[in-house]
Amino acid sequence: MAVAMKRRSPDSSASRRQFFRDGLRFIMLGGLVAVGAKIAARPGGQVCISAGICRGCEAFDDCGLPQALSAREVIGRATPEPKKRI
Repeated sequence: MAVAMKRRSPDSSASRRQFFRDGLRFIMLGGLVAVGAKIAARPGGQVCISAGICRGCEAFDDCGLPQALSAREVIGRATPEPKKRI
């Protein structure tokens, strides 16, 4: 038993509405993916609070930023173990 499919004419307003609705849906999906990629690409969430001057910084011992890691290596301090995120 064959079931006839309902076809819409290509110039009907319903298909235009559907086209724009689907287009908007894909644009929103693309924006969501872009925002997710931007958030995932961020470094570990650390921000330098000392304008790049590591020696006098209060967070120097726990800092994981590349500049602080280099400074610790130069002055001979051991690198701290990474903290566990809760």
